[in-house]
Amino acid sequence: MRDGFYIPGMMKRAWGAEMRILFEIDRICKKYDIPYFISEGTLLGAVREGNFIPWDDDIDIVMLRDSFSQFSKVVEDELPEGLKFSFGRDGLQNTSIYAGIGIFEMKFRKEILHEFCEFPYPAIVDIFVQDDLAKDAELENARHEILKMLCVMIQNLEQGKEEEKTAQKKLKAIEKLLPTHFTKEEKLLPQLYRVFHQICQKYNGEGEEVAILPYQLFHPEAKYPKAVFRGTETLLFCGNTFPVPKDYDIVLKGSFGDYRKVVKAGGDHVYPYYKKYEKKLRAILKDNWFFDYVFQEKDLERPRVENFREITMQFLDSFVLEEEELEKTFSERKYEAVLSALPSLQERAVMLGNAIEERKGEGTESVHCLESFCEALFQLHSSLTALLVYRDTAEGKENELEEKIEQSEKNLKQSTIVENSKEQLEGLRALLQNLRASLEKEIKRQVVFLSHSAKHFASIRPLIDALREREDTEVKLMPIPYFDRLGDGSLSEMHYEGENFPKEYPITDYRSYNFAAELPDCIVMNLSYDAFNSVWSVDPFFYSDKLKQYTNKLVYIPWFVTDEIDPQAEEDGKAFYNMRYYVTVPGIFHADYTIVQSEGMRKAYLEKISRFLEGKEDLEEKAGNTNRIQKEEALLTRKEVLEQMEKKILGAGSCLLGEKGGQGTKEVITIMKQILFEKE
Repeated sequence: MRDGFYIPGMMKRAWGAEMRILFEIDRICKKYDIPYFISEGTLLGAVREGNFIPWDDDIDIVMLRDSFSQFSKVVEDELPEGLKFSFGRDGLQNTSIYAGIGIFEMKFRKEILHEFCEFPYPAIVDIFVQDDLAKDAELENARHEILKMLCVMIQNLEQGKEEEKTAQKKLKAIEKLLPTHFTKEEKLLPQLYRVFHQICQKYNGEGEEVAILPYQLFHPEAKYPKAVFRGTETLLFCGNTFPVPKDYDIVLKGSFGDYRKVVKAGGDHVYPYYKKYEKKLRAILKDNWFFDYVFQEKDLERPRVENFREITMQFLDSFVLEEEELEKTFSERKYEAVLSALPSLQERAVMLGNAIEERKGEGTESVHCLESFCEALFQLHSSLTALLVYRDTAEGKENELEEKIEQSEKNLKQSTIVENSKEQLEGLRALLQNLRASLEKEIKRQVVFLSHSAKHFASIRPLIDALREREDTEVKLMPIPYFDRLGDGSLSEMHYEGENFPKEYPITDYRSYNFAAELPDCIVMNLSYDAFNSVWSVDPFFYSDKLKQYTNKLVYIPWFVTDEIDPQAEEDGKAFYNMRYYVTVPGIFHADYTIVQSEGMRKAYLEKISRFLEGKEDLEEKAGNTNRIQKEEALLTRKEVLEQMEKKILGAGSCLLGEKGGQGTKEVITIMKQILFEKE
């Protein structure tokens, strides 16, 4: 995450692989004293922040033609295993418009993957060549027309829109303009490329301005004084120094205008560059590459989980209801019914007390309250038994004086027992109120916060602080292990950062905490990927589909905030594309609530989900993956799913925004308390 832009882990690996290639280019050029310069977005990143522009996906360098010719003669002998030069030895296999050095295959040799940051796709550093422009504008215009003709023919042949036989007829017109001849003994495409590059060099050594001609054909303003590339200085880029044109200000202004102003490159049609290889990668690795999440209706299913606190409170609530019913029955003088209900009530109270002692140990206040409750039930039982005995013996002849006196005494005693029993019964209500207070203090709501990385702790820290202040809530902070993924999708070494969290926060060991026994009231997770992250993974036990089996409230709070994303704005095209990595993933659907940074981002989340379900995105890739649901099937559930997701995704804010009005820490704490204490 940089400059409000989410950078996928795979993009970071692409950068790492490209840097490894750049190091080799730099080494070779230094060895043979060959001038080159980092250029375009790479140069902009070096000047502006000494790093990649967050939304850039490649490395570009530029050479003047004479430097490139010298480089072409030596590079093949210098490159390490795994790297190739696209133009071949001496630059004679130039079957492309632009040159490049990189990994062009996808064979997944372990040593190559390890050397190049476990990046499974082709990784290439583009080499752009500057050629002289003709001083005469008419001559340059004529060259441009020929190059454009060649570009069209090359494109048509590569895309299968034109056969060689048809193209041969068009070549005659080109042959009339050029001192060249196309032969039928060689395939046409290599000849066209060769002629194209020959024409690019036609005025070298004569001009005062240079340009990357294949690009300048369609961007006439992209030209620079040749003198700009005759002086060199160095700038830091990703912690290393690389050569840049001495007058790089002229170059950057020509490419970007006011280059100090941050402007996100819009559109996602070619971003990231490696997405065009995704279908091929899936075909090669098959079941080993499973990182395309497929929504299923069962992901929204919510199993009911009853934890110890809830069961305890259910017991208490049943006691309260039964006590109220006993008072009503007693007022109707149905003393036998009251008496017969007391043993069962006492038995369940004893059962609850035993369960609490087993879980919390002896001597708890709640068990003491239950003991008092059971004693009161016993006293009430004794009183009612005596009452019934007096009532049953109250028979005789009422007209005899001695019997009248005796009956009067019995009635008085019976009346006293009734009053005592009534007071004892009403006293149960107060005992149950005390029991509730004790239970809420001793058997608290338990909230478990899961975080794999100490650097992401800031996104939940204020929330933890607020909940720790409550007497009725027990907060547990649980760092969890995570693994890197290798380039073939398999897991590698485990990482655990428990020691890196602030020392003032007690750590709960994930190895000793029994989720099945504890069944916390709420689990808060920082991650939503589950298995569907191709770069790393938390321990599979902590995937969201597993976690929701242990709690009734699974809450996802992203560890990051981005700039606001407008799905309709071209400038946000890449940012909206990257939402596929953290929105259309299992955790969002499994979570009972997702708390995002703003109402605007909530709408962006829902739009991303809508397009995902509708099948508007990546249809070509979906067609190549038999495990994906069909577009028609997705449409059947789209409306229903969106209605549920609208309730589950809350645009309350983020703790990372501090006290920002309307979407900061205060709002997150408020919505979290509502989830915990009001949304029962």
